[in-house]
Amino acid sequence: MNMFTLLPEFLQTALSRQGITEPTPVQTRAVPPALQGRDVLATAQTGTGKTLAFLLPLAARLAENPPANALILSPTRELAQQTYDELLKLTDEEHPLPAALIIGGDNIHKQFAALRKHPRVIIATPGRVIDHLGRKSIDLKNTHYLVLDETDRMLDMGFISDMRKIAAVLPPPRQTLLFSATLPKEITALAGEFLKDPVRVQIGSVVSPADLVLQEIVHVDVREKLPQLLHELNTRRGSILIFTRTKHGAERLAKQLKLYGQKVNALHGDLRQNRRRQVLEFFKNQTVRILVATDVAARGIDVPHIAHVINYDLPQCPEDYIHRIGRTGRAGAVGSAISLISDDGQKWKDICKAAKFTVPVKTVQKTIEPLPEPKFVAQEEGRAHAKSRKKERAKCEVRPSKATQIAKELLAEGKVYLPQGGELRTPAPLAKTAGKRGENLPEKTAGPRREKPSAEPAGTRGAKSSFKAAEKHVPKKVSTFRKASAAARVLETPEETADKNPFRTVKVGISKKKLAAKARAEIRRPQKKFSAARGATPNKWGKRKRR
Repeated sequence: MNMFTLLPEFLQTALSRQGITEPTPVQTRAVPPALQGRDVLATAQTGTGKTLAFLLPLAARLAENPPANALILSPTRELAQQTYDELLKLTDEEHPLPAALIIGGDNIHKQFAALRKHPRVIIATPGRVIDHLGRKSIDLKNTHYLVLDETDRMLDMGFISDMRKIAAVLPPPRQTLLFSATLPKEITALAGEFLKDPVRVQIGSVVSPADLVLQEIVHVDVREKLPQLLHELNTRRGSILIFTRTKHGAERLAKQLKLYGQKVNALHGDLRQNRRRQVLEFFKNQTVRILVATDVAARGIDVPHIAHVINYDLPQCPEDYIHRIGRTGRAGAVGSAISLISDDGQKWKDICKAAKFTVPVKTVQKTIEPLPEPKFVAQEEGRAHAKSRKKERAKCEVRPSKATQIAKELLAEGKVYLPQGGELRTPAPLAKTAGKRGENLPEKTAGPRREKPSAEPAGTRGAKSSFKAAEKHVPKKVSTFRKASAAARVLETPEETADKNPFRTVKVGISKKKLAAKARAEIRRPQKKFSAARGATPNKWGKRKRR
């Protein structure tokens, strides 16, 4: 019997919309007891559909019990983001399921806004949940469903204390679903602490890698690793995921491969969350063919088109090797994994003991080719961004403002005259009339005035002075329609008002109160007249008596 028939109709419709008709083994065995409300302890290899194995019963239980909420804990941001995307695919407008993504490295104010909306499902990393609990910005009073995804990875990352603090906050009764790829002793002890009479689900071997992955090893020296890697990249087709041991090593290797013309990006924990999402998006849509990553990408990243996994550095933990090569050969596809072994032969022996390979590992002879000359090739992601920006600019129509349209109409009808730059710089009308005004300038009658001897005639001097006065009022640079029209009004003013400045200036730095007080003081101040007959002087009147 198909297990999907036990689900509500909206979930069956969502699965058929995604083209999922048959459940995987882990879904067949884990979903029915979870729908009954029992705790589940499930172990299965990567790429077997564990995400839907807990999302489907969780969505069904939340639809039956509207007051209840759920919390899903993931070890990495990428896995939490993937779980959030898969949950959105299971909902529609008629059956909404509000969810919030609470992960480290993301904008915390954005998360505050999402939590204030009271989401029914919170998908988070343990560290960020502890942060929100300390801030009292997250409410887990009605959270009766707890999902621990990739629990073995959370234990490796040191989240055991955070998981215990979170579980202590959740109210009883609680249904817990624990999913893991491996089953170490710590997981068994944790299951006895968190789960009550769980249903044990085990699919395949928990220590052996997928049987559909062809494993190869190459023994090289440390200096021969980069040439051998370039040979593998040039001879293999499809998307390639390269694992390094450290963040600095991932960044350095990505820069070296870019110099040799490879389309590559780096993914590690020091990147900001927006950049990590961008790098994964470029790799998923095959804009970038090669991804160099640390073990942050070894868990939970579902990219079905990964054809090859290359271990540039062997992992520190033997179990991480299983998760690394599990990024390929997913959902029934065939993949390959090759490891470059130099001075870490003992690590490979430990991996062989822990993994218990069912498929023999093939040893390949090294093929060292001379390194080509370094060159810089423009990344495809930059071209893709440029193309998308050009498309967006083409879609956006440039619409002028209403003021610009009105100004153009008035200019076209001839109702407004807009002088050009040359007319504004050389005011011809004022220059012509300057001589006439200079001839008829009124003389001051205050007293006799000495005139300096000058070789120029009086009319020429008057014309020059009036032209300078007019030139001060003409704006040298006109940048807007308003300034141009104001300048035109200045030029069209009559001769008697041409010397006046039409642009009023306001003194800055004194308040209205001070101005009013100053005006009142001037009004109230008594006018004191000084008489020369009485012999009074300003000093006597202004002097203050001393006691």
